[in-house]
Amino acid sequence: MKAYDLCVKTKEIGKTIEIAKKLGFNGLGLIIPYGRDFEKTKTKILKETKDTGMDIVIGVEIQGKTNGIKRVAKKIRKKHVLLVAKGGNIELNRAIAETKEIDILSSPLLENNKPGINHIIARFAAKNNVAIDFALSPVINSSKKTRSEIVSAMLEDARFVKKYKAPFVITSNALSPWDLRAPSEFMAFGRFLGLPENKIKKTVSGETLKENRKRLSGKWIMPGVEVE
Repeated sequence: MKAYDLCVKTKEIGKTIEIAKKLGFNGLGLIIPYGRDFEKTKTKILKETKDTGMDIVIGVEIQGKTNGIKRVAKKIRKKHVLLVAKGGNIELNRAIAETKEIDILSSPLLENNKPGINHIIARFAAKNNVAIDFALSPVINSSKKTRSEIVSAMLEDARFVKKYKAPFVITSNALSPWDLRAPSEFMAFGRFLGLPENKIKKTVSGETLKENRKRLSGKWIMPGVEVE
């Protein structure tokens, strides 16, 4: 099985790829904030990663207020394989889950590490195929007390994801190369959260990228239907 980390935000590209290879990854989603310098940064990264042997996908992260995120997502969807939106409060998480153009709801936990997913958000995420991100980085880079709060919140979010069959991804959300973790740890974390085994495997194998690449190829009509 191929393995992907779909949400990596480190700027140390060379070291990140070196470590990712050693950990057993075949590809990475390198996430760049949407803005004025996006294309310049994207070109630089693609040049730097050209001959690495890794399947590198440049993803866009949208940040901001509810209406702004929806507007930008609709505007840029057809240009990008991977579209991520940063959450962090209930109103924003819901707006992201309501937006079918978005692939991943990143950083859904609220302030003070409270759960960020409720039954309404989970239902919209399921309806619009917006994946909830369960990231290892916040767990790794926290104190013992804070870690307990984060894990507890993630378990609660996972409960709603399971109940309403919302899609999810497991990522590192790495801010540095040292935040990366092996695919086996992604699998173990998903099992710990009680998420379905078959869906854990699908998310780690980069299923989202495969489908989105088909959509952008010009041959895609609907799921399961393509033009030869």
